[in-house]
Formats: sequence, structure tokens, C-alpha cells
Amino acid sequence: MTNNKPLISVIIPTYNSQDFIEETINSVLVQTFHNFEIIAVDDESTDDTIKILNRLKEKDSRIKYYQIPHSGRPSVPRNFGTKKAKGEYIAFLDADDLWIKNKLEKQLHFLKNNPEHILVYSMSVTFGNTNIFSPSFEVLPLLNKASKTKNELIQKGNSITCSSVLIKKEKFLDVGGFDDDPKLQVEDYDLWIRLSEVGKVGFIPRILTYYRVHSKQFSSDWKTKQNRVKYLAEKREWDITEYKFRRNRGLLFLIVRNSIHISNLVIVKFLSIFD
Repeated sequence: MTNNKPLISVIIPTYNSQDFIEETINSVLVQTFHNFEIIAVDDESTDDTIKILNRLKEKDSRIKYYQIPHSGRPSVPRNFGTKKAKGEYIAFLDADDLWIKNKLEKQLHFLKNNPEHILVYSMSVTFGNTNIFSPSFEVLPLLNKASKTKNELIQKGNSITCSSVLIKKEKFLDVGGFDDDPKLQVEDYDLWIRLSEVGKVGFIPRILTYYRVHSKQFSSDWKTKQNRVKYLAEKREWDITEYKFRRNRGLLFLIVRNSIHISNLVIVKFLSIFD
């Protein structure tokens, strides 16, 4: 692999992302691993996202962007970007999330040293419009919830945040990428399970990704999320555990819940000292 060919393609779907896209891309540009390309796929933004991408592209030739007709579904620009990708590995990054500077280096090292694995993911922690007292504060996954097999993903639920993964592109294409079914809307969860059927899933118990919480995010109520998981289970004929809502159940529940997440954060931060 020469330096002229990117080893990792970073796919960033964008839609009206002017507030965060530059910070997100900068978190890629400062990576300790440099042999990558950034492919931003814009879902027909109506704000200044394209202007910002144009400016960033002029400063760094590793940045490319495309604009597609508005789909309203992140699976569409992600699939489009992957088809344009030249890298051996694919990393997905949402337009409002951030990476720590050695995210790609750590994950590539893992996949190179564990060739039977086709996907590796890490922990994520929320930031932005949240704090340790907020019901939206999370460290994902909790150490006891991290899934590495199809059965664990089905029984424990989706423990993998999209911005935390690094995938072998060949395997992503082999399983057909993200399902564009507009009724699905848990297409990332579906993809992880399908990938776990064709290769091993790895987990690095370190926080390598920051998941931003902000007012412009799309959020749905617990019943909607429950129905989406139910639809996936019926479509694939998988016996997926019913989605359960774990927030806004009173002050005592919030204290206990957030204490668990804070404890996981402290443990992982302490272990990181010895890396």
C-alpha cells in the first residue's frame, strides 16, 4: 500500500451541518495516522455546509465531497460514500461527532493484529448539551454491555455507535452495506448484526469517540424506537430483545443510572493511563 492510496476512507454524511462540520473534520485531520481520505457526502443541505466543505477541501487534498439529492436517511450518503472510497478500511463519522487523535491508529493496529476480525469499535462519551447530571449523559457501551457476537448484539441490544467503528470495506460490500429500507431506521444496528454473521467483531474498551448532544438532533420517543427494533426483528426473523426505555424515570433512577456511567468513565480513563 503506497502513500498515494489511502488505507482508510472516512465517510461523513452531512445535512445542514454548518455548526459542527469543521470541528468534526479537524478531529480527523489531526489523527496520528495520516494515510486516509475524507469523503463527505452532503444530503442536499440548505445552509452553508457546502461552502465550508469547499474551503476545507482547498486546504487539504485528502478531503473530497459530493452532493446527492435529498434522501433524509443517513444510510444513503453512507452507502454512496463507500462506493467512492479507495481505502481498504472504512470509518464512519457523523457530522457532529469527534474523534480523539489516535482513534484510527489504535483501531487499525487492532485489525492488523487480529486478521479474523472484520470490524472493531470503541466506547463513546456524550458531550455538548449534556453533563453528568443530565439524562442524556452516557458512556456507550457500558463495559458489561459490549457485544462481540451476533447473539450478544441480539440479546443485549445495539452497543455500537456508528462513529466509533472501523470496518474492512470488502466485508461491508459483501453484506450489501446499509439497508436503505425507509421503514427500517435502525440500519446501523442491522448492519452490525449482519457483519457479525461473516466475521468477528472486536471491541476496544477505550473512549475514542465523542458523541455530541445538541438541540438540532433528531430524537424519537421510546415507543418509536421500540417499533423500529420490532420491525427489524420481523424483517430479519431475529429474536431481538425488546427495546426498553431507560431515561426520565425519576431522580433516584437518574442518580443510579448516571453513577454507573460515571464509574465506567473513571475506570476506562484510569486504564488509559497505562496504554
